[in-house]
Amino acid sequence: MIEEITIRRHWKKFYLKVLLLVLYYLSLALIVGRLYEEALSKAGEGFIILMSLSFIILALYTIVRYFKNVPNFYINTDAVVINRNTTFLWQDLERIELAGKRPFNYMFGYPREGIMFKFKGSNKIYLFDDMYANTAAIKRFIRYHIIKKTNDWIEPIIRPTISDIQHEQFVRYNGSQFLNYRGVILWIVLGLLCYGIIITNHVWLVAFLICLGIICFWWLSSFMCFFGVSDKYFIVRNPNLFWVKKIYRLGDIKEVVFEQQDSNMPYSLRIISVDFESDLYMAGTLRNKKWRQLQENLEDKNINVRNECVF
Repeated sequence: MIEEITIRRHWKKFYLKVLLLVLYYLSLALIVGRLYEEALSKAGEGFIILMSLSFIILALYTIVRYFKNVPNFYINTDAVVINRNTTFLWQDLERIELAGKRPFNYMFGYPREGIMFKFKGSNKIYLFDDMYANTAAIKRFIRYHIIKKTNDWIEPIIRPTISDIQHEQFVRYNGSQFLNYRGVILWIVLGLLCYGIIITNHVWLVAFLICLGIICFWWLSSFMCFFGVSDKYFIVRNPNLFWVKKIYRLGDIKEVVFEQQDSNMPYSLRIISVDFESDLYMAGTLRNKKWRQLQENLEDKNINVRNECVF
């Protein structure tokens, strides 16, 4: 039985995201800086320098803020150790919540799903689900060792297979990608790329356009998941990424969350399993009416739905 666990930052959702944000701000600083020679006055030069410095500061702020929001954790049966220099004993725990939205302090960032700790004499401590690689194992550890202190250790769930749902009748909740601006943009971009491939005589340009098309297709299609519900199962599909087929037993679902990660992102559905695994699916093609129908269907099947965005 596990008696200690180290919390690891997720390489893609944390390190890669920080890197991309930093490169974005530094690129803006470089682009603005190149306008320096075009300035028509001293005031213009000063403004350009100020703008470039602002983007550089934003890049540094991103690094500092993300590492402060997502510190290294180490947990054992006695304490939580943060960044190897701050220790909180479980015996001083006043409150803990394993699910819910927590403030992610980064400019205008939206709240993120995560854990909240409150120890005596300290501020609230947050652990964000998407920022760590083994959040589900952490929650299982806390539930077993700290909260319940019983022998009902939760093992990871074995997912159903396609053969398990062959005779199931699903109610589908989907929308047309051609009535959604991301879907329209996707096919316009692919059409333009195909036209460029046809008219060009350069092999390197053809290869570049094909790679760009694949990236655009995968990225924009990822916003278009749809769902199906039967008497026993919940399924996630994608009209373009046809190989995406995620299946859940309704009895394995602890909670479903309707959320929006920020104002530029589509409504998404998060599935939290009873073993605390958490998966997020963006469904930009679903209308509010479909979301409400999905919520009613799930609640009729005794699935807890936390609706944070569809009104």
